[in-house]
Amino acid sequence: MKNKPMVIFVIVLLLALGAWYYFSQKPSTEALDTTETQVTGDTPSLPAGGMETGEVSTNDITVGVTVGGVKEFTVASDHFSFVPNSMQVKKGDRVKITFSNPLGTHDFKIDEFNAATPKLSAGQSAVVEFIADKAGAFEYYCSVGNHRAMGMWGTLVVTE
Repeated sequence: MKNKPMVIFVIVLLLALGAWYYFSQKPSTEALDTTETQVTGDTPSLPAGGMETGEVSTNDITVGVTVGGVKEFTVASDHFSFVPNSMQVKKGDRVKITFSNPLGTHDFKIDEFNAATPKLSAGQSAVVEFIADKAGAFEYYCSVGNHRAMGMWGTLVVTE
């Protein structure tokens, strides 16, 4: 069969183009020097709406639960976005963020507070803690590949 290499080439090319198209689509939908990070294989499940019980969302900003003086949030990757995509704390708050990654490879970073998880595989989660010692709006994002450019970022708002 003379055309067998050409048929294989066309099939591989179509698969590559399909994969490129699928992954290029947008989804529809100075802190402590000792930033703590824990990685586990258990991904916390989120209730409908993507927030932990007790978290309050106002104007699309999630205000975490305060437990023992620590403002706690659960953030999950969702395709190429974060749920929730914005959080609010007060300056001076100790912040604990549990980042869960149900699919793919992702991480979670907030540069201004030196808060970062390692790159996590599907099914893993990690915890970062820091003190929100400056006011403003700070971007958190995934630094894997071009995920940030694809919309995988959110905003941490620190009020006075």
